[in-house]
Amino acid sequence: MTSTIIKSSVITFLTMIVVLSAFATTPKTLQHSRVNWDTAEKNYITALCSENIGLRSSAVSYLAEYRLTGAVEPLIGLLREDKVEQVRMASALALVQLGDSKGINAVQEAAIYDGSEKVAKFCEQLLNSTSEELSLK
Repeated sequence: MTSTIIKSSVITFLTMIVVLSAFATTPKTLQHSRVNWDTAEKNYITALCSENIGLRSSAVSYLAEYRLTGAVEPLIGLLREDKVEQVRMASALALVQLGDSKGINAVQEAAIYDGSEKVAKFCEQLLNSTSEELSLK
């Protein structure tokens, strides 16, 4: 009988932990899940200065995906000055996707003047692509 009471107490205790855990992880409102795009844009722009190549490339991609046009100037800076070809090419793609005239002009310049033949050809191909191919879904 004592072992039955102990088993029952353990089961009750475990059930309470599971139920309380479920409530602890459930958000109270959906307001917390809304995105503040101004803050997001600032954070992505900050990430462009990271020493981590992957972080810089990801930030570039997200700036284009979310159409954060306040990042055009920093993206132009990356296209002109970043030492990593991958980052410069990602920046060129983002600038073309954003469609800003300053960004397009920077990609045109890179197609002619970039020190890397790979980056220059990539920029040239971007400019020759149709806008339909470049548009984000």
